[in-house]
Amino acid sequence: NYVLYANGNKASQQFVDKAILEDTSVYPDAETTKKLYTVAPYDPKTQRVITRTWTKIVTGQ
Repeated sequence: NYVLYANGNKASQQFVDKAILEDTSVYPDAETTKKLYTVAPYDPKTQRVITRTWTKIVTGQ
């Protein structure tokens, strides 16, 4: 209840506040779930470039 993120353990849902279980931003409805997708990971070379670029941005270099 404290962190407000979905728990994949169905048995534990009995301990979750009803308001959280009904919140579609935490537990999306079936229609929204159908629209969800995952992104394939980058290959190691591309990931390295992204990581180095992001590090430069964050550190201001």
